[in-house]
Amino acid sequence: MLATVAVAAGATSGVSAAKPPQFRVFKPVADTYVTAARPRTNFGRSPVLRVDGSPETTAYLRFAPKKLRGKITSVTLLLHSSTSGRATYAVRYVDDDEWRERALTYTNAPEHSLRYASSRAVARGVWTAVDVTSFMKKGGGDEVSLALTTRGTHALAFGSRESRYGPRLVVRFRPRDDVSELVLDGSRRN
Repeated sequence: MLATVAVAAGATSGVSAAKPPQFRVFKPVADTYVTAARPRTNFGRSPVLRVDGSPETTAYLRFAPKKLRGKITSVTLLLHSSTSGRATYAVRYVDDDEWRERALTYTNAPEHSLRYASSRAVARGVWTAVDVTSFMKKGGGDEVSLALTTRGTHALAFGSRESRYGPRLVVRFRPRDDVSELVLDGSRRN
């Protein structure tokens, strides 16, 4: 009678070979911006996402990362700027994922969190990266909505999903090790 043991795939002599981290890149399923200057206007078809402190202008993005097999280690939001200056922006979590890109206006925009992740100063034609790992829902796979705000009075503009340089969400994760039964003589039992 052969005894069986469960070991990680790729393991030899009791040493398991961990799989290297992997990443997936997601494009937004919806993005737009809203502004107090035109509170009833929808900008869902715009090729840019605008953010400004005065008049208050907020961009909204929604991503739908597919279920990932493994543990998420980091999530980074990438935005391509078409403006430059010393201004920075804040990425905030939005609890409401039901907003629609072609219907969102300043008057019906969902609230965003007070907590935020901050960017560095933006430069024209350069991608900015902000770590938004803490905004991901447990287990992944759910939609996640984010808002972009700024306190600065110099308007910022980023490529929207309708443009060539739309936003990206880069999800790094460590895949789960496959578990297989091996018999003690080294042959794999399927």
